[in-house]
Amino acid sequence: MNNRPSPNQAEAPFSYPLSFYLIMASTFLFFFSMHLLITPLPLYIKEVGGEPSQIGLVMGMFALTAVLSRPLVGRLVDTWGRKPVMMVGSVIFIFAPLLYIVACSLPALFLVRMFHGLGIAAFTTAYTTLASELVPPPRRGEALGLVGVAGPLSIMVAPPLGATLLSRLDFSLLFCLAALVAAFSLLTAVPIREAPRVSNSQKGLGFLATLRERPVWVSCLLAVTAGLTYGSVYTFLPLFGVERGIANVGLFFTAYGLMTIIVRMPLGRLSDRVGRIAVIVPAAVLLSLALAGLKVVEGTGLLIVVAILYGLGLSGAGTALTALIVDHTSPEVRGMAVGLLFGGYDLGIGLGGAAMGPVAATVGYGGMYLLLGFIALVGVAAFVGLMGGHPEDRV
Repeated sequence: MNNRPSPNQAEAPFSYPLSFYLIMASTFLFFFSMHLLITPLPLYIKEVGGEPSQIGLVMGMFALTAVLSRPLVGRLVDTWGRKPVMMVGSVIFIFAPLLYIVACSLPALFLVRMFHGLGIAAFTTAYTTLASELVPPPRRGEALGLVGVAGPLSIMVAPPLGATLLSRLDFSLLFCLAALVAAFSLLTAVPIREAPRVSNSQKGLGFLATLRERPVWVSCLLAVTAGLTYGSVYTFLPLFGVERGIANVGLFFTAYGLMTIIVRMPLGRLSDRVGRIAVIVPAAVLLSLALAGLKVVEGTGLLIVVAILYGLGLSGAGTALTALIVDHTSPEVRGMAVGLLFGGYDLGIGLGGAAMGPVAATVGYGGMYLLLGFIALVGVAAFVGLMGGHPEDRV
């Protein structure tokens, strides 16, 4: 099959259906609601009476619930439809911030945080699957790259706004504002139209049968590896900065976020032209080398260079990996496959924060990042070996 887009497709990279852009807008608002609470929520848990360890547990329930619920959510995406589950995620994000207001004890906050985590699992699995089906398959990587910038855009704006508003508003008003933004996300999703789905021989495959598909489980393994690197960066980079005497490690995340926004769509488009694996492998290798490069970082300049390379690698690998999963699963199990991929990434992020602490205590943060770079490189080699015999990595 000819995998190259037509000349007209190549000349019009932004010519998507209106529903595609509504998904982008809804996704931006959804993540804005979540990122608005990055600073206020831990402080609220502390005010309720949470100790530092308890704050970490409450916050961590969000990701844990997302990991555990991904397979079920994926099944619902395939049976209920993409748009309904996406809207359910927005509805959860409307009610969860309001429930924080009345959750005046740690056990109650645990439950609300779990409920909130169910919303992120539902929305992200559904919107990714839906967006991938609204465009022609030869432009799938390009489209997934474009829709993927909504989250990074929101994180550049919402957290500083939330921190600023916290000095002017009380917690209850901030939670109401987050709920209001999520309500706009829901309203934006109402006019979205799903692409018609065609029945296929994979109909009826369950969780284990879907996971046994080689492109699915091999991609999930690489996603765990990628998540492991991000979890370690997100958790330990501030402490790494203290160890190395770097005043503002936040510049790493700024450079990383900007690079993610810039390169997601071009690298997704490149995967449409040359193949998913041809983008995934070099990008994942670059990711591993950038992470290992933290070992020699001693100042802000080199830290920013590493952040740019890391953003380039993680964005390219993540976008092409998602497109690969969608390419090789039928509509009847596509939601579950995407959910499994995101679940692998979530699992890796959790392990990066939980399992690397003892390693850092033994070899230092620089040594930990060098080891993680090696682990990521082994993950790439395993991906190549396991996928090498697959006959086609594009549609």
